[in-house]
Amino acid sequence: MSSNESQFKTFTVEQATPTIGAFIHGLDLREEITPECQDELRTAFLQYEVLFLRDQRIGPDDQIRFAKVFGDPQEVSAFFPSLPGNPHIEVLESRGRAAGTDVWHSDLTWQATPNSATCLHAQQIPPCGGDTLWASMTAAYDALPESIKNVIDGLEAVHDWEKELTGVVRQGEDGEARYEETRRKYPPMTHPVVRKHPETGRKLVYVNELFTSRISGVPTQLSDSLRTMLTSLAKTPEYQVRFRWEPNSLVIWDNRSTQHYAVGDYHPHYRLMHRVTLRGDRPA
Repeated sequence: MSSNESQFKTFTVEQATPTIGAFIHGLDLREEITPECQDELRTAFLQYEVLFLRDQRIGPDDQIRFAKVFGDPQEVSAFFPSLPGNPHIEVLESRGRAAGTDVWHSDLTWQATPNSATCLHAQQIPPCGGDTLWASMTAAYDALPESIKNVIDGLEAVHDWEKELTGVVRQGEDGEARYEETRRKYPPMTHPVVRKHPETGRKLVYVNELFTSRISGVPTQLSDSLRTMLTSLAKTPEYQVRFRWEPNSLVIWDNRSTQHYAVGDYHPHYRLMHRVTLRGDRPA
C-alpha cells in the first residue's frame, strides 16, 4: 500500500489498491469535522470511491453527521428495521446467510433514484470472515475495448428487485400485504447500461448481477450475452479491493460507481451493522 500525504492536509490517505479504496488516518469522528476537512473528504471519496476508517468509536449521531458530509441521509427502506428513535439508520443483522448480499451488486438500482452512497459502521463482527469486497465499475468501463463501448453506449437495462428480495419482503405477519404494496411502489426500472457519474463526469458500467434482469431493445440472445459479460466485470481482481472488518470500522462507498459483495462465510456467528444511505439522482 502507498500513501498520498501531499494532497490532503486534514488527514492522511493510504491507498488500499492502485485502482480503488483508501484508508483515512488521523480523524476522530466524535469531533467536529471542519469545512476544510469536509472538502478534502469529498475529494478523496470521488477519487478513491471507497473510504475506510478504523477504530471509530462513534454513536449514531456521529455516523449521521459524517454521512452528511457526502449527501443527504434518507429514511430507512421497507426491507430493514430502523434503529429505535433514529429513522435514518438501518439495522443489519446476519449470521452469514443474508439473501442477496453475496452477489455483486449496487444498492437499490431497482429504484428510480438509487442512493448515491452507503455508510456502514461495524457494531459486532464475527471472529473471522465476513469480509466485504468492492469493485470499481469506472475502471471496468475504462478497460473495455472501444468496440464493446460502441455497442453498449446508449443501451438501457431493466432492474428489478423481485427475484432476490421477494422472500425478505414477505417475512412477517403482514408480509403478503407488504409484498403487494412494494410491487406497486417499485415496478421494474430502466437505467442506462453506461452511466455518467454526476460529479466526476466519468463513464461507468451500470449493470449488476443481482438486480439487472435484461438489456432493453436488443434480441434475447444478445441481451443475455451482454448481461453475462458486463456483470462478470466486477469479478475481475484488478478492479477490486477487499476489506476485513474490525470492531468500530466505518466504510463509506460511492454506490453510483462501485459494486460490492458481502462474503457470507461466517455462519453461525453473528454480525451487526448500522447503515446510513444517501439520496441519489436519476442515472443518466
